[in-house]
Amino acid sequence: MRTRSIGGALACILLAGIGAAGCSSKTSVTDVRGSLTAIGTPVQQDPIGAWSSAWTKVHNATSVNYSPDGSEVGISALSTGQAYFAALDTPLTQAQQDQTKQVCGPTGAFSIPVSITSLGVAFNMPSVQSLKLSPAVLAGIFSGEITRWDAAEIIELNPGTTLPSSEIVPVTAAQRSAETTAATRYLSSVPEWTAGVTDVWPKPKNGIEEKKLSDIGTKVDQTAGAIAFMTTGANGGRFDTALMSFGEGFVRMSKDSTAVAAKEGATRKIPTGVEFTLPEKSAEGYALGVVGYQAFCPRYKNGPLTTLVKSWGKFVLSPDGQVASTYFANVVSPSEEALRASNTMIEAIREEA
Repeated sequence: MRTRSIGGALACILLAGIGAAGCSSKTSVTDVRGSLTAIGTPVQQDPIGAWSSAWTKVHNATSVNYSPDGSEVGISALSTGQAYFAALDTPLTQAQQDQTKQVCGPTGAFSIPVSITSLGVAFNMPSVQSLKLSPAVLAGIFSGEITRWDAAEIIELNPGTTLPSSEIVPVTAAQRSAETTAATRYLSSVPEWTAGVTDVWPKPKNGIEEKKLSDIGTKVDQTAGAIAFMTTGANGGRFDTALMSFGEGFVRMSKDSTAVAAKEGATRKIPTGVEFTLPEKSAEGYALGVVGYQAFCPRYKNGPLTTLVKSWGKFVLSPDGQVASTYFANVVSPSEEALRASNTMIEAIREEA
């Protein structure tokens, strides 16, 4: 993979935006052309939009059509040749890889990590800032055991902060999601959370359950004392987010603190591709988020399609691509080790013999 300073990469993207194409790729504009179709998780809609905007400015004979219909729909589309890659919330499973073998060849598809979407705890309490909440306290809140903002457990974490004597209103969604899996995995680090790791929230005892994940932000905005797990994109800067604990002290959610956690993350090669995980504990890193993956075939049916798909994959993993998604979609890069391992797999994509 090429090395380039963040400033240089960002300069190339901004120059591309005003027409100075060719800054991000060794491949000439005329070598890469065609329409790239993909389906997958809604979590990657914004990053794919950022990558698409930057990539198509460099390769102006290309386009990207992305449908955020869900990871399973994406795998189904890849396995039937209706999509050229699938965007996923988790690495491919062995069963999913087997499902793709008819289209992708005897080894099936592979998946690689491409982004980290931070997940924070947003609250609607304008009089309070820099609120610290531990996993144990959050487990109590979302299980209905801690019901008021001036509860002793919250006061103990926030000495000197004036907390209102009002009801806490947890807001969750009935919709299954990777965000819920990440949130409940974080809560499962303490014995106070007994519901385990799950992709659907237990029905809250004292809270509000929305049908869709996308409805949570509106409900938090409308409800004094509300609290919810929300991604950076869903929050959009509307709400303060709690400082969280990952084993030592408390950390505020930001791109910088998530990047610290990413450097401490683990990369490993698995039978279905490359897996990247955030650390369970971190002193200064914010280690709560959803790692986004993209799944590709190792072989495509013709040369132009192979060139198109490889160009996309290499750009997404490149310094320019990662800066584009960080700057325009507020996601964070996996570790350099994960990006290098992923790029090796993209480089190996070939045309069918």
